Amino acid sequence: MNLLVRFPFLCGLRSVFIALSLIVCFTYANDIAYNKFSLSLYTDNDAYFSPRDFDRYYSAGHSLYFTSVEYDNSFINDISIIQRAMKIPTISRFYIGIGQEIYTPSEKFTYIPPKDDALYAGFLYLNGGIQNRSSNFMEQISLNIGIVGPASLAREAQDLIHSITNNGYYNGWNTQIRNEIIFNLYYKSMYRFPINEYFDILPYGIAALGNAHTYIEIGAKFRAGYGLDGDFGLQTAQVDSIGSVSHSDNMRAYFQFGFSERFVLRNIFLQGNTIGGVQSDLDLNRAIYGIELGAVFAWRGYALSYLYSYKRREFVTQLANHSYATIRLEVSF
Repeated sequence: MNLLVRFPFLCGLRSVFIALSLIVCFTYANDIAYNKFSLSLYTDNDAYFSPRDFDRYYSAGHSLYFTSVEYDNSFINDISIIQRAMKIPTISRFYIGIGQEIYTPSEKFTYIPPKDDALYAGFLYLNGGIQNRSSNFMEQISLNIGIVGPASLAREAQDLIHSITNNGYYNGWNTQIRNEIIFNLYYKSMYRFPINEYFDILPYGIAALGNAHTYIEIGAKFRAGYGLDGDFGLQTAQVDSIGSVSHSDNMRAYFQFGFSERFVLRNIFLQGNTIGGVQSDLDLNRAIYGIELGAVFAWRGYALSYLYSYKRREFVTQLANHSYATIRLEVSF
């Protein structure tokens, strides 16, 4: 079926990107490159927000990223789409990270979960990418390589945490998605509209293509506080999140509210293996909205943030909308 017929929103994307390109024409890299490396530790968990109702659907995610200094004269300045097409001078950096995600059904204590429930799944991955930015515009292109299934060690990770916290073990992990190598590409772009010194709006778009995730997402982040020009907003531990680490040592303290709409074609963690393996008959909700609320404090290369995320039911028989929280610690050196 023609995608434009099935998803009419695609018809308007070209106009959105044209408008965004015109905006970028007036964006210049009038600030200096950040000369520090960064280490960022992200941890997602539904228990961070709801300690009595946890390990449901997207249960937990953890990632560790290394981000380079910024370069203003490098070959990676050309690894972009809109900024290269419009010949906008950029500041660039690369990043590489390792992470793990854990997914469990709502019914966790049966050996064979109901067919109308989510799947057991784990994901262990490496993620590398390029970020190009000017003062108010950022583009990211990344490649995600990993594995789902028993080789992801998700069961072992969850059992270890549960043994430390004295929680029970779940019985259905033998039904999890079978081993499958994952290749996923992501393109992300975001523009910062500064309203004044203490308030800005960051509309963004994400496109994902691969055997784990294929979707298009659009959204916006609204920030209020101090030092807003020192980054491009908060993000979660999940590999498909959008935001940035620091590109300034100046103090930052702000609140962030965001909303998004995701149009889904492929989600291996709900649909099962691409070919063979474990398959699911779940009826997916193809349009998923999300809301987030968080805050950050950063000073002289250190940043600590908390971000709450709320997501609409991803499949028709899901018991309820889902929420989790992210804690992030960033150190620049």
